[in-house]
Amino acid sequence: MKRIIIFIGCAVVLLSACYKNSLEELSGSGDCNTINMSYAADIRPIINISCAISGCHHAGAVLTFPLTTYHEVKAEADNGLLLKSMNHEPGVSAMPKDASKLSDCQIGKITSWVDAGAPNN
Repeated sequence: MKRIIIFIGCAVVLLSACYKNSLEELSGSGDCNTINMSYAADIRPIINISCAISGCHHAGAVLTFPLTTYHEVKAEADNGLLLKSMNHEPGVSAMPKDASKLSDCQIGKITSWVDAGAPNN
């Protein structure tokens, strides 16, 4: 009986040591720079992978608005829908649709860029 209790205790300690809160922690990319975000270098790649090229917000999209140019992305940033949808806030459609939220780092980068006035840099 004593061995079983020790075994269970060790198993709990070992399993809890393997737990990570996010993919960023697991991959070791917890260092997320959100200072001086550039549309071209930082924001555009996130939008391309998660929104525009993924088949939803591309040029010619019928049921959605496109996010293929700086001006299209800036318009959604200015009206607040970009961040609200990415943060899965109530009252707006959560984006990306039928997928998990963007990482905290990606949302942090976009938030920083929007807070800086969404510059075309």
